[in-house]
Amino acid sequence: MAHRSDDVRRLAFRPAAVTSAEEVACLDSKCPAVWLFVLPFDPTVTNRGISQEWVVALQAFAREAHCETVVAILTTPEGAATLWPEVKDLLKFQLWIAVKLKQPLHRGIGLPCQHAALLIGTKYTGSLRHNKTRIKYTYCPACDKTTKDYGGKKHTYSSYGTLMSDVWRDIDSQPSEFPKTVVERLQDLFGLSPYQDLHVVDLRGHQVLKRDLGEEPIVLDLKENAVPPNLVSTLVNGDSLEVLHRVPTNSVDFCFADPPYNLKKKYDNWNDGLDVMEYFSWCDQWLGELARVLKPQRTLAVLNIPLWAIRHFSYLRSVVSYESWIVWEGLSLPVRMIMPAHYSILCFSKGPPRVPPGIAQTGHSSQESEALHARKELYCLRQDCVRARHLSGECDMEPITDLWWDIHRLKHNSRRVDHPCQLPPALMRRLIALFTSEGECVLDPFNGAGTTTLAAEQLNRTFIGIELSQAYHDLAGRRHRALRAGDDPFGKMHKVPRAKNSNVKRLPKQHYAVAKKDLQLEVRRIAQELGRLPSRADVARLARYPIEYYEQYFISWGEVCAAARHAGMSEKRVTSSRQRSSSQPMLFDVRESM
Repeated sequence: MAHRSDDVRRLAFRPAAVTSAEEVACLDSKCPAVWLFVLPFDPTVTNRGISQEWVVALQAFAREAHCETVVAILTTPEGAATLWPEVKDLLKFQLWIAVKLKQPLHRGIGLPCQHAALLIGTKYTGSLRHNKTRIKYTYCPACDKTTKDYGGKKHTYSSYGTLMSDVWRDIDSQPSEFPKTVVERLQDLFGLSPYQDLHVVDLRGHQVLKRDLGEEPIVLDLKENAVPPNLVSTLVNGDSLEVLHRVPTNSVDFCFADPPYNLKKKYDNWNDGLDVMEYFSWCDQWLGELARVLKPQRTLAVLNIPLWAIRHFSYLRSVVSYESWIVWEGLSLPVRMIMPAHYSILCFSKGPPRVPPGIAQTGHSSQESEALHARKELYCLRQDCVRARHLSGECDMEPITDLWWDIHRLKHNSRRVDHPCQLPPALMRRLIALFTSEGECVLDPFNGAGTTTLAAEQLNRTFIGIELSQAYHDLAGRRHRALRAGDDPFGKMHKVPRAKNSNVKRLPKQHYAVAKKDLQLEVRRIAQELGRLPSRADVARLARYPIEYYEQYFISWGEVCAAARHAGMSEKRVTSSRQRSSSQPMLFDVRESM
């Protein structure tokens, strides 16, 4: 088993045999239970929605379900995106989990498909209730250390593994097989009161999918301009809609957007209030403009959280053609017991897509070739191990699919500039290398500090970067000038940026009279003595170090107690004879995020 759930009482597996949509509508859902619907999965044919009779049946089931019911649906990403709007008024959206496929499935001319969508909704409106679940550490096959380098925080981690995220790569599924590992995980994840059973409705043998999404996209101007405009690389300070109106039709080779997410609003669904409606009305306007300026057969990519991506999908499929759904595993702040890591990158084309140049062409530059290959799963990024692998000739890279786990968010201040939401340059280099050739034009309507346009210039593409903020526009301009002067705009910085993308305060740089690790281990000693997590008063009374150190060096009391929650972990694989007892991973039964 690749996971461990706390205090689990595994749900009983209850297969539910159905032969028609009418039987789905009549399933007995009067008791609190967890239900998994496994839908047909055919990634070779895109633009498939759910047949209306099955939509009606699922709606009827959800409408009559017990108020504590949990509903999980395993299907294709585009299937999930078309189904959720049909049931959103009956279920609360909780999670979109990307589940790795056992083998990448080729769907034609684009990226191989390597993930399924596991939608989880509930009849109740509160936060999702589930068991805290950890994923077992994985180990690099070359150095036999943990795949991730945990650095100086090993003493604060569980000896078993890290909290589960919403991207499941430690297990896998295959469309032709029953999803046994997914079922087992759900049995443990939801093995708590009031649930007793996991009902599984396998619909793979039924004609659940319709042949297409129904409505054909609006036919935009697919005729190439007689004389394509000679667009010159430029940064524009202005409103994205106003600037886009001035960009010629059929003039851009790749459009990328990472829009503001509107996350400060209080809402549960994408059409629950006027503020959300206004937000998506605005989104539809600039999405329509991006579709207009895009050249025929070229790609438009939009990055967003999964729930917002569903709404973008609903609009985009009415004006352009669906191409692929990329999952980027970019771990964000650990704010829940299931850590948010999943970002969706929707890819649509204007008319039938061309074969992405990154797949169709050969002779890529070294930067392009690096961007178009992913490090194989399990291999670590420790520089000494990377060097050893290369010297030995060990192959640790492979072509990319539509599941990207090897690009990490910018976590260190030394790599940040004064902008709260910066994408890693490796992400933009991969997208640009995949969907464009040298000399083609890249457009970003929310260019921010310039990550997109800087990556485009590094890869010898022309670019248009639009940014509303004068300060960010000027910052992007300075970084482009630095690039042209031979400097690395993504190199380490010598000053701490002022901008932040979280509410957690940033501590000033200071000299530590006692190492933070030693202070945390002292709290662990006190916790073991007391048999519970200590309070400030306990530490002030029992610690060998002044309480002022704890107040000055840590951002919260939770960080002070981080090492007291676990016995710590080792980056070297622990052999069976040295395995710690099952009671060691957690010292105290308290909630935490790691």
